[in-house]
Amino acid sequence: MKLSPRQMRLLKFVHIVLSSAWLASAMILVFFFTVVVPGASRADLHGILVAIKTIDDWAIIPAANGILITGIVYAIATHWGWFRHGWITAKWAITLYGILFGTFLLGPRLNRLPELAASVPLDAPLPAEFAANLAFLQVWGSVQVATLLAAYLLSVYRWKRKGSSPPAYRAERDPS
Repeated sequence: MKLSPRQMRLLKFVHIVLSSAWLASAMILVFFFTVVVPGASRADLHGILVAIKTIDDWAIIPAANGILITGIVYAIATHWGWFRHGWITAKWAITLYGILFGTFLLGPRLNRLPELAASVPLDAPLPAEFAANLAFLQVWGSVQVATLLAAYLLSVYRWKRKGSSPPAYRAERDPS
């Protein structure tokens, strides 16, 4: 399968929008976990946590899956391939790590927070599980954001194997 120049531009646009949505949403969640949730009143806490869960369900999960799909299309339909350059391999690793880590370790803890906040009366202390899950999300959510930022950096500062020739567009723009 070969993409036309118009299809390539559309694919790139969708890939950039989805990666931006994933990164921005993850940054918002980390901000909420580290700043908003610890300072929230118990009366507001459940609503804030439901909003966080909504961002995860309706922005992060679709964007991450969309990145995976557009990455597969890039690999199949363009000259970039699956593992042609080290930076592509690294981006695959980051994408798969992000999806798997989010699905199996971050997501279940995030989904549990609204339930835990709603399970006790407003005047009772939150369960220890709540504090443990929140601390996990603060630390490992920040790590997740850092890896997503690394994927952005890899897209900007690409490295190549020795002996591989640069794409034509780079030679045209960079006269050195």
